[in-house]
Amino acid sequence: MILIDALYINKGGGAVLLQYLIEKILAHPQRDRFFFLLDPRFDKPAELDRNFIVINNKMSARIRFYKANRNAYTKVFCFANTPPPVNLAAACYTYFHNQKLLEAPKQKFNPKFTKLYLKYLITKLYNRNTDYYIVQTPHMVAELTGLGLKDAAHCLMIPFYDSSKYKVAHPPFSDRVKDEFVFISNPSPQKNYPKLLDAWEHLLAQGHTPLLHVTIDDTAPELLARVAVLNAKGTRIVNHTYLDPKELYFNCPYLIFPSVMESFGLPLIEACDSGMKILASGLPYVYDVIKPSLTFNPYDKVSIADSVLKALTTELPFPQVVTKDEVSKLLALLLH
Repeated sequence: MILIDALYINKGGGAVLLQYLIEKILAHPQRDRFFFLLDPRFDKPAELDRNFIVINNKMSARIRFYKANRNAYTKVFCFANTPPPVNLAAACYTYFHNQKLLEAPKQKFNPKFTKLYLKYLITKLYNRNTDYYIVQTPHMVAELTGLGLKDAAHCLMIPFYDSSKYKVAHPPFSDRVKDEFVFISNPSPQKNYPKLLDAWEHLLAQGHTPLLHVTIDDTAPELLARVAVLNAKGTRIVNHTYLDPKELYFNCPYLIFPSVMESFGLPLIEACDSGMKILASGLPYVYDVIKPSLTFNPYDKVSIADSVLKALTTELPFPQVVTKDEVSKLLALLLH
């Protein structure tokens, strides 16, 4: 039996990838060889009607589970950055998808990183319990090896994502409203919303009012207040809080992506497949997954604003996806 340990996965990009992995496993002829450990907050698909258990997402409950099932599995795949809390005889792989967690040791004296640093210390404590880390991109291999968690030979790069979701018929670029930009993301600090809003304020000061679609929820009241102030001054910013991105991706011409830290950057691929042109941070995580239409300095509001004006006045090239879905390779690794 192969254990997929997805405790702690319940929302965001991790949940999207977990849903996709479960879908592929359930469609596999050897689906009954897999057993899932799930977080109670995760919205499991109805098709998963057996071979799973939901336990409390406390560390103590996870430890009890592993101690009780120490010899039950031939392979273990931990989905949430943290290796098993118990050393197992089974081969163990840990999927690492949180670059911010790897940033924590460099910021250990920053109060904003205290919680993340403690999580990193737990990962480091259990590091010996995993044989390999699996990541999506070259820069994540560099991050893991740079901290000395594993050498390059024990960091496997196996990107996977639903490559068919957005590869369907959508309106041509020429039919889309010319001056609409989209940034669909939670308001975590690394997403760089404040600098993006600074850029929109700078554009307004120059007499430009392109429309910006965002998704800021009530966990960031200061950003919601800033959007309200900017709109009162004359900017055009529409906050959707949360929505399925497909409608915006199919009907707006530009994705603008100012994030300063991503382990994979799935929205970049989705936007590319949706026929959008992409303005993105000139950082390694971007080039790991796409060749963008245009890049900017994400720390400089003027650079971001200038890229917007260039998009509105210049015929930019369409972006290109440079990575690929290797979920079949991942399943083969676990099954053999």
